[in-house]
Amino acid sequence: MKKWKLAIGVTLVFILGGLVGSVGTQLYFKHWSERFWKDPSARREAFLQRLTRDLLLTEAQKKEFRVIIEEVDKKVVELRRENRAEIKRALDEGFNRMNEKLNPDQQQKLEELKARHEKRQEDRRRRSRLPAR
Repeated sequence: MKKWKLAIGVTLVFILGGLVGSVGTQLYFKHWSERFWKDPSARREAFLQRLTRDLLLTEAQKKEFRVIIEEVDKKVVELRRENRAEIKRALDEGFNRMNEKLNPDQQQKLEELKARHEKRQEDRRRRSRLPAR
């Protein structure tokens, strides 16, 4: 066998190994993060487990921390909802200001762009509300 064939073969093995490892890692983290962020109780429990491990919490402390974590998580979810509404208002205001400066054909295209954007956002929200599999 010629040396160049061996070199090409070894190079291909390393390249394919890197690609397979990269894709596998990406799929694993995507699955893990979706499960983690879709289920609030799983997210809170993972955080509590990390604190327990890092801080060596007692059972009494774990009970107290669980209550605190649930309260904070609910507040964060509420803040996200409030901020989402503020962002929507700002975007709508920006679209309205742009709309004033466009001719009718451009206004129609801008409305189509806005509708597609809103549909994508709604699809993302709907997917995030699905139960974990």
